[in-house]
Parts: sequence; structure tokens; C-alpha cells
Amino acid sequence: MLTTKKRRYKPLYKKFLNLRQNVQNRPRIFKFKKRKWKNLIEFLKRFQNRRPGKFKLYDFQRYPLLSFSFKNNFRYKLHTKQKISHFYGGLSEKYLKKVSTLALNRTKLKKKITNSKLFLIESLEKRLDVVLYRSHFVTSIRSARQLISHGHVFVNKCQVKNCNFTLKNGDLVAFKPMTHCLIENNVKSSKGWPMSPKYLQINYRTFQVLIIEDIKSTNLSLQFPFWMDFSTLLKSYER
Repeated sequence: MLTTKKRRYKPLYKKFLNLRQNVQNRPRIFKFKKRKWKNLIEFLKRFQNRRPGKFKLYDFQRYPLLSFSFKNNFRYKLHTKQKISHFYGGLSEKYLKKVSTLALNRTKLKKKITNSKLFLIESLEKRLDVVLYRSHFVTSIRSARQLISHGHVFVNKCQVKNCNFTLKNGDLVAFKPMTHCLIENNVKSSKGWPMSPKYLQINYRTFQVLIIEDIKSTNLSLQFPFWMDFSTLLKSYER
């Protein structure tokens, strides 16, 4: 008789130790008291003390001005994939490869799309779970996926249970009335930072989100707490 081993949920926090970075910008990490978190917490506190009260902006429509070469190129590419994956709630390697190859192929086929990096960011940011997280209706991308998989989210009055569902301009996202109390508590407990991007029109009375414009005309520098090298991700999957 064949037996399948049950997959046990492992928190993403354990993977932050190798990256030496608070990828999801969670304040909960500073409350961990185990010895294995000591070095990471001290490193993050020293990094915060360098820039007190400031938030660094990262313009993803420009390439970084790097005047040095990385000694371990494979390690840098691997950490770049892991940072992007963990920031978006633990995306699989298969999904990242699929989206990256699609962005590269679209730039070759269509002359209108000239920047594959913007297409990649748009395909990641317009995911249904990411839009719910950007609107501060949920506390994390994982909790957004839980609401979607349980059938509490509607797109254009149609129930959607696929977390990878990509939204388009004019789509209206709504929730079941039974979840409005939970969403209201999430909005009250959220800090409201980073601010929701301007391509989302959010109604906090009816708990609805409307996609009103393209991401290309929006500056996403406030949405990421660290530099995410999307160009390196595309190069790693380029044939």
C-alpha cells in the first residue's frame, strides 16, 4: 500500500535567515527570541539606525548603476529569485519561469511592448492575492490566498478560487458580506504603509477594489522595501 507524506507548512521566516533580509518587511521578526534569529535581528537594527526616519525609494523602471561585479554570480541570481518569490508569498520556481518566459516572448512578438521588465512587474502586481494585499484588506498574501481559496472573493460578481488569477483594467473585486467584519478589523490594524498604488480605486465602505489604469503609468518605488532586480530574474530564464 502506497502512502503519501503529508506536506507540513513551513513559515517563510526561516528562509529569511539565508537571505539576511526582512523580505516581507514584517515587524514580527524583531520579537523572535531564539538564538538563531539573533544575528539577523542585530543586522536589521544596524541597517535601520543608518537611516533613521527615512524610506529609501527604488525606481524599477531604470537599471541599477552597479560599478562592481559579483564574485558569485550564481549565488546572486539564486538570492534574487528567492527574494522575489518570498516577497510575493512563496511563488514556485515553475510559476516564475512561466511568467518570465511569457514576458520575454511578448517583447519579441509585439512591437508595442518594449520593456519586458515592466510586463513582468505588471503580471505579478495584478495577481488577485497581491491586489488584496496592496489594498490593505488582508494582513498578508497568505491570508489573501486563504480568502480566495475558500470562495469569499468575487471578480465582476463571479466567484474566483484561483489565486493566480490576473486582473485587468475595469475589473471590480468584492467580498462576501460574511467577511466584511474580518476585513474591517484588518484595515483598522494595518499601518497604511506603504500607501496603496494609484491604479487601484479602493472603497473602504463597501470593501471593493476597482482597477482603473495600467501599472506602467504608476511609480512603484514605494511598494518595495528593498531593491528587487527583475532584470536579473529575466536574464536567468533567457535562452
